[in-house]
Amino acid sequence: MTSRSRIAGLFRAFLAFWLVVAAAFAQSSPPQQLETWEACLITDERAIPVTLEHAVTAEQRRWGLMERQSLPARAGMLFFYDSDRPASAGFWMYRTRIPLDIAWLDENGVILAMDTMTPCETDQARDCPTWPAGVPHRNVLEMNAGFFETHHVDVGDKLVANLNDNIPCSMAD
Repeated sequence: MTSRSRIAGLFRAFLAFWLVVAAAFAQSSPPQQLETWEACLITDERAIPVTLEHAVTAEQRRWGLMERQSLPARAGMLFFYDSDRPASAGFWMYRTRIPLDIAWLDENGVILAMDTMTPCETDQARDCPTWPAGVPHRNVLEMNAGFFETHHVDVGDKLVANLNDNIPCSMAD
């Protein structure tokens, strides 16, 4: 085998490798939208209907709301976990383009802590800050930034998500 044919063979192998890598990255893009469910945020003042996408699998939770340009006014994402998560478990805004309110919930949907997160403008994931819950929690709710303040949602309020029958909020404001 001549050195020219060895180089051509190496080039073909290199090209094939990068085509496989590119295909893997193409399949590893954020989902456009997950299955949605009707839910209710219950405050001291009223019940607020919301429509939530459910991030249940590790991949769905990893992508979250990355690359979204907007969310409808009463839409958000609910992140489900199989077990309680520590107070140090945080969220970040890498590749998330819209500011978000975040609420950490217990297993019954009671809001334990809240914050507002701003998009991370860097291309380097390691440069993005994280927002730790500060409390052990089971699930996490993300809505458009300002939603909680506008609707007077606070710590102690509750998210009721009828996941089995998808019943809309009956006491809508």
